[in-house]
Amino acid sequence: MLIRRDARLLAGAPLALAAWLLAACADEAHGQSIADQLAACQSESARAEARISACTRVIEATDDEEIRTEALLQRGLVHETTGNKQAAIDDYTEAIKLDPTSAVPYFNRGNVYDQMADHDRAIADYTAAIKLEPNDADIFNNRGQSYDSKGDYDKAIADYTQAIRLDRDNARAFFNRGLAHANKDEFQRALADLNEAIRLEPRDADAYVARAGVQEDLDNPSAARADYTQALALEPDHLDAKEGLARLRN
Repeated sequence: MLIRRDARLLAGAPLALAAWLLAACADEAHGQSIADQLAACQSESARAEARISACTRVIEATDDEEIRTEALLQRGLVHETTGNKQAAIDDYTEAIKLDPTSAVPYFNRGNVYDQMADHDRAIADYTAAIKLEPNDADIFNNRGQSYDSKGDYDKAIADYTQAIRLDRDNARAFFNRGLAHANKDEFQRALADLNEAIRLEPRDADAYVARAGVQEDLDNPSAARADYTQALALEPDHLDAKEGLARLRN
C-alpha cells in the first residue's frame, strides 16, 4: 500500500561504552592510532569508504572482542546504507558470534533480510532480538512489518500493538497498524490508528495519504480530498497524493 517506515537501533555503542572503548584502545600498544581509527569508523560525517577502511583497520588491529564488535556493527551499518547488503549481513553475523547477548546485530541483520524480502529470516532475527531486549518497541514494530509483508496481518497487528504498549508515542507503530487494519478491510480501526499517527507526527505526508485512502474506502470523498491536499502542502511532489486527488476529480 505505502512504504513502511523502518525503525533502527543505532549500531553505535552507547556514549559511556564508546568512551570506555576509546580508553581501552588508548591503553594498547599503538593504542592512540586504534582509538583514532575507531572514532573515524564511528563518524557519521565521514565518507562511507573512509569509514569502512577505518573500521577494517580496527577489526584487524585488536583482539578485544568489544572493540571488534563495535567496529563490525559500524561497518555493517555503512555497508547496509550504501546497498552492499551481503557485506552487511556478513558483518552483523560476525558481530553476533563475538557477542551473542546483544540484540543490536540481530536487529540490524533482520532489517537487511527484510529489505531483501527474506522475511522468514528477518522474523527469526527479530525474534532473537526480542528475547534479548523484550521492552524495545522498535523491534516489535519491525517484526510486524515482516509479518505484514508475508500477508500475516493478525501477527503484524499483534506486534504493532505490543510496540504501542511499550511506547505510546510510537507514530510508526500506529501508522503501520492502521495500514494492516486497512488491509483487513477494518477501516474504522484503520482510521483511528491513522488519526493517532497524525496527532503524533502532524507533518507526516504519508500518514495523510494513508488516511485519505481509508476515507475513500469509507466513501468520504471530501475528507479524502482534504487529506490528499494536506499531504501535498507538506510534500508537493508526493505522487500518491497527486494521483489520489486526480482520481477524486474524475
